[in-house]
Amino acid sequence: MALLVTQITAVGEEVAGHQRTQEIALQRGWNAVFLEVEPLETAPGKVFGSLPVDKVATLFQQPTSNQFVTDPGVDLFDGQGWGVWYAPGLPEAFLKSLDAINGNRAYLVHATRDCQWRALGRVELAPVKWQADAFNLVGFPVRAPGGPTFAQFFAGSPAHANQAIYRLVNGRWKKVVQASSETMKSGEAFWAYCKGPSDYQGPLRVETASREGLLLGRGAGEIILRNECPHPLAPTMDHVPADGPAVPLSILVRAYGDPAAPIQPVATPMPAGAWQQPMPPLEVKASIAVPFECRASAMSQPRQGSLLKITTDLGTESWIPVSGFRDDLGE
Repeated sequence: MALLVTQITAVGEEVAGHQRTQEIALQRGWNAVFLEVEPLETAPGKVFGSLPVDKVATLFQQPTSNQFVTDPGVDLFDGQGWGVWYAPGLPEAFLKSLDAINGNRAYLVHATRDCQWRALGRVELAPVKWQADAFNLVGFPVRAPGGPTFAQFFAGSPAHANQAIYRLVNGRWKKVVQASSETMKSGEAFWAYCKGPSDYQGPLRVETASREGLLLGRGAGEIILRNECPHPLAPTMDHVPADGPAVPLSILVRAYGDPAAPIQPVATPMPAGAWQQPMPPLEVKASIAVPFECRASAMSQPRQGSLLKITTDLGTESWIPVSGFRDDLGE
C-alpha cells in the first residue's frame, strides 16, 4: 500500500465520518453487553447520561473461579478482576474502580428499568485477544436480527468449536446447550471457553494494512477477506457515509489484452454516497483482496472519512473505517 508519510501521521487525528450509532436494548436488571464503538466521551456518567443505569462492570483480569455461572453481580468490587462504576446516588459510589467506557469491550450493565441505549461512537479496529484455556467474556458484531448460531460462528475454530458458552438469561448465566439452534444477538456479550491459543475473529476474517483501517492517498489500498468457516461464504460490502462528505471510492479491477501492459488495474468509480457491492462467494479457506483507491480530485476537504460494513450470508458484520487524504488542499 502506497501512502505518504504525512498521511500516516495525520491519521492519528480525528477524521470525520468514522462514527456510527449502535442500538442496544437494555432490560431491567443485569445485561451482558458488547460495545462495538468507542464513545466520543468515555466518562461513564457521560456515556449513560439520562439512562436508568446505576451499575456497570467490565473484566480486566480473568476470574479465578467460575462464580459467573450463577450470579453476574457477585463480588464485583472484591478483588475479582472487575472494574466497576456506580451511579453517584448509590451509597457504594465511592467504591467505583471504572473511570472510562471504551469500545470493543464486554460490559455488565445494570438497568433499573427497560430502555434503549443509543451508543454513538467511533469505529475502531480492535481484534479479540483470547486467553488460552480459560473463559473469555467477549462479543462480536452480528446482524440484528438474523445473526448466526453459536455453532455456525465458531465452527471454523478448533479452539472454540464444541466448547462451553454461557449467556445471560433473566439475570443468571445459562449454559448454551444447543449451540446449533441458539442464535447470537447483536450487542450481546457472553462467556466462551478458549481451548489453547487462538486468534479467531469469526467466520470472515477482514484484514487491512493499517490498524487505522483503510487509508487512501495517492496510492491504492486493499481489504483482504478470508473465509475461515467450513463451508462457502458470501460477503457483501456496504459503503456507509456518516457526518460530512464521504470518501469517493473506486474499486480497481484487472484489465487484460493491452500488448504494452497485458495486466493493468482499471479504476471503477463507485457512487459518491451510499452503495452496496456483493463480492464473489468464497470457498472454504479461500481469500480475496479487494483493491481500492480514492478519487482525490472529487474531495472537497484535505481529509474525509466514511465506513465500510462487510456482511455475510451467515449473519456476521465487520466495520472498517475508511480515510481519504488530499495533500494539495490546505487544512
